[in-house]
Amino acid sequence: MFIPKSGVRRLALAALAALAALAALAALAACGGADRQDPQFADSPSVPLPGPPGAAPLDAPGGEPEELPGVNTAELVRRERHTWWQLVSQLYAPCSDQAVSLAQCVRESRPCAACVPAAQLVADKIRGGASGAEAQAAYGVRFGPNVKKIDLADSPSRGPERAPVQIVVWSDFECPSCGRAVPLLDEIFERHAPNVRLVHKVYPLRSHVHAEPAARAAVAAHNQGRYWQMERLLFENQARLEEKDLLGYAQKIGLDMARFRADMASEAAAKVIARDRAEADRAGLNGTPFIVVNGREFDLALFSLQGELDRWIETELTILKASGAAPGPVTENASK
Repeated sequence: MFIPKSGVRRLALAALAALAALAALAALAACGGADRQDPQFADSPSVPLPGPPGAAPLDAPGGEPEELPGVNTAELVRRERHTWWQLVSQLYAPCSDQAVSLAQCVRESRPCAACVPAAQLVADKIRGGASGAEAQAAYGVRFGPNVKKIDLADSPSRGPERAPVQIVVWSDFECPSCGRAVPLLDEIFERHAPNVRLVHKVYPLRSHVHAEPAARAAVAAHNQGRYWQMERLLFENQARLEEKDLLGYAQKIGLDMARFRADMASEAAAKVIARDRAEADRAGLNGTPFIVVNGREFDLALFSLQGELDRWIETELTILKASGAAPGPVTENASK
């Protein structure tokens, strides 16, 4: 088949655009370790969903999709609207005291402040191209019963201790995905201050030879109250994490060098790293960065930091306000 030169050029441009789109999607994919599995996508049955334990699935609805008050589905095409309606009619509402479908919860204005945001999340996911299984998994991750208890201990943090939204992130200083994600998290933190507390923990992957020395440098800097300055230098210089580089960064931020060297090599630094690793493993880490918001994993296989974390925080604040819940973390602080 003959293709004119102009057609060849259009095909080439389309191919380049497709490659660029794939690169953008991969930009914030998690770094994985040799001893960890890659992040799994949405149709995994392991994602726990809201609903009474052991309850039978709700029946599939008949007829045409309905409108739900407060939920914008105007941009869904017919096929997407049917997928959305099936999901919100069969999924249980996100409040444990409401054993009804998500659709019924919204339609009857049940006392569950999470129902409208949850139905909107499903619509947004479907509109964004997610399959029904992927939208269901996103709903389970965001509103399901898998709420993790995180021991904040003496980890570096910014923001009020009792902020209503607590974001905990585990990072590897040699992980390119962490290097891209952490500045975005900093921007999000600034946008939502003072309603957010940002807590950082370390998870040096064993496949990254410089990750543990860099984590030790961060712990040693934290001991002198300079964690955030050290963190920035480490992420800005991910290709320069040799010992001489780490010492240079410590000197640049004004640390006591004798104490810094001692703390880097100490058993105490090793214990902090082991503690952070063990806690992340208990919480289900399968790659870095690993982000938990008010006890729920912000799964980078299902959600994007650019845009969706802002909405997640706004939804969390709306739900807390509507439910009358006292602001505070869904975490535990072992130091108290």
